Amino acid sequence: MLNSLQSLKWEENKIMLHLQKERMPTSSNGNLARKQPCPCGEDACDIDIEGNEEHHTPTQASVNSEPNFVLNRTPPSVDSSLVVPPPYVGQSFQSDDEALEYYATFARNNGFSVRRERSKGNPEHPMGVYKRELVCHRAGPPLPRKTEDVKRQRNRKASRCKCEAQMVIKKNVTSGVARWSVVNFNNVHNHELMDSNDVRYPPSYKNISGVDRDRILALAKNGCSESVIMRALEMEKGVRQGQLAFTERDMRNFLQASKSINREGEGSELLKVCRSVKEKNPDFRYEYTLDENNKLEHVAWSYVTSIRAFKMFGDVVVFDTSYHLNAYDRPVAAWLGIDNHGHTIFFGCVILLDEKPESISWAIQAFVRLMDGNTPQTILTDIDMRLKDAIFNELPNTKHAYPMVHLMSKLPSWFSTPLDSQYDRFKLAFEKLYEFESVEEFEHGWVEIVNEFALGFDRHINLLYSLRNCWALPYLQGWFFGGLLTNGHSISFKSFFKGFLDSQTRLKDFVEQVGVAVDFQNQAEEEATTRQNQKDIVMKTFMPIEEHASTILTHYAFEMFQKEIMASTELAVYETTAPQNYLVRHYLKPEGGCIVCCVPSDEELQCSCKGFESLGILCKHTVRVLSLKNGFLVPERYLLTRWRRDSSLFPKSNGQKYRSQALRSLASIIIQESAVTKDRFDYVEWHLSRLLNHVRGMPSVDEAAASDLEVSSSFGDPVDIVTAPSITRGRPRKARAALNKVPKEMQGLI
Repeated sequence: MLNSLQSLKWEENKIMLHLQKERMPTSSNGNLARKQPCPCGEDACDIDIEGNEEHHTPTQASVNSEPNFVLNRTPPSVDSSLVVPPPYVGQSFQSDDEALEYYATFARNNGFSVRRERSKGNPEHPMGVYKRELVCHRAGPPLPRKTEDVKRQRNRKASRCKCEAQMVIKKNVTSGVARWSVVNFNNVHNHELMDSNDVRYPPSYKNISGVDRDRILALAKNGCSESVIMRALEMEKGVRQGQLAFTERDMRNFLQASKSINREGEGSELLKVCRSVKEKNPDFRYEYTLDENNKLEHVAWSYVTSIRAFKMFGDVVVFDTSYHLNAYDRPVAAWLGIDNHGHTIFFGCVILLDEKPESISWAIQAFVRLMDGNTPQTILTDIDMRLKDAIFNELPNTKHAYPMVHLMSKLPSWFSTPLDSQYDRFKLAFEKLYEFESVEEFEHGWVEIVNEFALGFDRHINLLYSLRNCWALPYLQGWFFGGLLTNGHSISFKSFFKGFLDSQTRLKDFVEQVGVAVDFQNQAEEEATTRQNQKDIVMKTFMPIEEHASTILTHYAFEMFQKEIMASTELAVYETTAPQNYLVRHYLKPEGGCIVCCVPSDEELQCSCKGFESLGILCKHTVRVLSLKNGFLVPERYLLTRWRRDSSLFPKSNGQKYRSQALRSLASIIIQESAVTKDRFDYVEWHLSRLLNHVRGMPSVDEAAASDLEVSSSFGDPVDIVTAPSITRGRPRKARAALNKVPKEMQGLI
């Protein structure tokens, strides 16, 4: 007994030694904390990023909150020893796999297991697979015996007994983001339940999540044996031995499959895919380099829709380099942006051999060439000195900046330990410092923070100060960021490609999968845009400039402008000695403020805060002066093209493909609205039936627009439509009943 305890202790020490060598410590919640090299340059310094959304377990309290979306299609591992509450109608998950694992954990705790049953949709459908039924393992009729020779088989009791316990989930896409919601849950079983310890994971969900795959590959690369890796994962997750969602055999098969990957051969296969896509679509662009052995080093690519999008919305770009293909030991990066509706748009993607400065420089050069030599005004990245140097050298006229979200994610790693109990107070002071509008205020506030918390010799505080030109707002005034610096709009590789790419994606399939994701996001964004345009705009001040802007700006841009209008009502205006210059500040503040220059004859407005230059929307100071000078319309020059409704990535001149997408988006809205009540359904069904008969009688070829017919992509293909029954005379009884509820003055319009 003593020897076995000593052996176990030795094994745990060996595991912890490997973890320390890998510098992958466990976080406070038992999960493995993510590690990043620190930009301070110290080898022993890493950045812990806790609160990893991939370990989030949806519960009653959390599912209605705004989700943090992640890349991996495979769900996070739910601790099978946890007691999770029963699923409920309306519960939301990031993916169908996450819903399956949650239901599986609930089932294990309650004495049964689950399996996937029926599903709706297919890869060719615009929504892919959009509905799944997850059922009890004893659902369905008993399976027939494999042979008729009963004597040769054991007389075992049939495992299936038509149990009706199930959870049905359905995919919904909102603002380009897919979520799976529970639409039906039945927990009534017609059989005895097992003890939770006797429930085994069936093959249908005996999987290894993307997070666990990354950990396994990292530990295996460091020389850990299979048994040590299993024990390490159990310790990190805080579960008992044998309680992981996969066995050591599953992990062994995964490692064997990873070793069988032909890294060099798949690079050649990837180039073949690029050539094939180029042959089918001549507008597809890609660039690559080969090493001295004619093996793939780097490859970058973009699509015609992305190039067109960059010409319209490429003023601000997010360059996300956070993703890594562990199986190939290659970094992957994407160039993303924001359109006039606030949706994330894709500009380009790159797979590099390594993260050396020369590789990053090549990626930037290739992107500029793909975009016809055009460069962004501003570029946002994570804090990385290699990125900083490469952007400085390759994009000398582009302003480089770090969003606030990246700064705040690093503060705990840098300051929580040295400041201990003072950290929370330091964090509040830092957030206040970030909001200062003038350089003088910032510099004064910085000195106060350094002195108050005795950080004069801290290397991280000195690093932040040396990089202040890239993150402090007073040093970024006058550069356009479209609200991406501070408004909480998160743009990342993981959120954009969530559900399309994961650690199982092969290198040779990467280009095609990215293309599928871009097509899907484009279609989802247009549907979201259609939904936005169907919404009523709510006026808050009824000022003429508010009503004027609402007719020109998109909903997203108008909401930003509306916030400035509301804030302007608390500002006081004072004349200055300089003609046409006004001092504007909060009515309760005796000092400070901004200077606004207003020249009515030229319709010119300039503010010292540079708010319009940074956001593309008139700031609260200029709005206050404009209303004071009897300005009832927003001057044309201050309604930027990039924020207007008519600045669309999907112009009506796109012919049949545009019409198909527009009608599909409108039909989706009609379906959701009409399915709410039976009266709505009857009313819409009757009118759509008549509309369908009328459309069938119209010419099938539009001679005036025949020239704009085009070949559509897989996501532009029509979906199956169930034809409504033909109506030959009169209105059906149900429709008449629904019509009677419509006011008489409106019935004449129907």
